Amino acid sequence: MESLHFGEKAQEDEKAAGRDTRQVVVFDLGSDTFAAPVEIVREILRWQGTRPVPHAHHSLLGVSTIRGEVIPVIDLAAFLDIEGSVEVEQKKLIVLEFATGRKVGLAVDGVRRIFNIPVEQMDDTLKGSFLGDYLECVIKQEGGDILLPDFEKIVAAFRLENLRLGRERAGEVGLEPEN
Repeated sequence: MESLHFGEKAQEDEKAAGRDTRQVVVFDLGSDTFAAPVEIVREILRWQGTRPVPHAHHSLLGVSTIRGEVIPVIDLAAFLDIEGSVEVEQKKLIVLEFATGRKVGLAVDGVRRIFNIPVEQMDDTLKGSFLGDYLECVIKQEGGDILLPDFEKIVAAFRLENLRLGRERAGEVGLEPEN
């Protein structure tokens, strides 16, 4: 990935050359490479463990208390139906914070670093068709493309699926939600 640049100096050089860039945190899920926009990444942590949540979606590892806040932790590989390459205890935790203030932890196989990506390397022509609903664009690289998910759509879809699953399972044991 030679064309990726790291650090503030590289971003200044890109701007001086008249090229817009976008900072992303690059991470791995199995043999695939993904990125998250720096502006929504609150922090990156070592695995801290989780408390399980009953009747939850299979990709919800549980909840974790981080800096006094209880945050749901999603195994992103499991949600995207990708086979992870490390045991849960070896995963890294990327904590995202959206403009709404909602926070979520994503368990990923490994975190590489922050890169400055020239926007002309970000291709969204397949968005909504071949990339499906959860990918914003493909970052074109010589050494292998990087997928940039739409994390707000992923979290919204996860929440809906988790609510549906919880209601189904509650019905299985004879519990009806109160109105």
